[in-house]
Amino acid sequence: MNILHQNTREGSIKVRIQSTDDCWHLYNIIEEGDLAAAFTHRTSAQPGDKTRAGKAEKEGMYLTIRVTGVSFQNFSDRLRVHGVIEQGPQDLGKHHTFNLEPGSELTVIKDWKPYHLKRLKEAVESSQQPSVVVVSMDEDQATIALIHQYGVEHLATIDSGRSGKFYESTSSEKEYYGDLLAKLQQFQLPLVIVGPGFAKENFVAYARDRGGLSNYVVDSTGQAGMAGVKEALNRGIVERLVEASSLARESRLVESFLAALARGEPVAYGEEEVERAVTLGAAEQVLVTTGRVRGHQPLLERAEKTGATVSVISDVHEAGEKLAALGGLAAMLRYPIS
Repeated sequence: MNILHQNTREGSIKVRIQSTDDCWHLYNIIEEGDLAAAFTHRTSAQPGDKTRAGKAEKEGMYLTIRVTGVSFQNFSDRLRVHGVIEQGPQDLGKHHTFNLEPGSELTVIKDWKPYHLKRLKEAVESSQQPSVVVVSMDEDQATIALIHQYGVEHLATIDSGRSGKFYESTSSEKEYYGDLLAKLQQFQLPLVIVGPGFAKENFVAYARDRGGLSNYVVDSTGQAGMAGVKEALNRGIVERLVEASSLARESRLVESFLAALARGEPVAYGEEEVERAVTLGAAEQVLVTTGRVRGHQPLLERAEKTGATVSVISDVHEAGEKLAALGGLAAMLRYPIS
């Protein structure tokens, strides 16, 4: 997320949405009664003789609405903000919905609480961190790129047998692969390896023999270099790995909780037990399904204030279903509570 403008005196913050995660953050920030303003489209208020029956046209306009509800559509990656028009060129007092997605800009005017600003800060900071590393390579050259929420950063180019920008010339395939592996081992991020031909498979075999790769996928592209990186993005190869990594992380959290429960370690689950653990300051890690976040924000905020880590688990996969079966709320504790 990118903050475009901020006026603390008026309680106004304008943001640009850069990812689905940003939509999720805003879903948990925007509340009933807030003001939201954005450029949108609405049926033109032109006289009847200017439009044909059944063919009413929509035109772009800037509207401010008083929020009556917010919904997040998981599968369309879209945030919907519903409200009543308070400012705009037409239809004051009527209902309107902003359909927001990555690339949209939105101004939110509200009484910003510390936990709102904390979540906003986290969204901004996370957008600056790369989510995945892409290597696009062939027998001659490997290009390394970092994928950020805001775009692609070309990090380095490694040549297999001639002088490059970041590395001296190498004279053998092993040196080429060794240089590349050394560079990649600096990152603790999911890895996508693409390119034409067999260089990518040969590199993976080399790296695997040395225990140097984990959490990666290999796929073919028609070109190497930045063109190959862009092709991987356009074909959704990178997106699939990021989604799989998120799923794996959430699954590990739920399985860790279930293992702790089976071993008789200090845990809590269900609304009453988790709330008690949070109140006593015993919660160390709180897990909550996406379906339970909205109705339990005060509890989750209190958990964070006591130093607990709160992790949201999607309820559209198996790990989320397991957590939902336990009430949608669970916590691993610092110490037992009676």
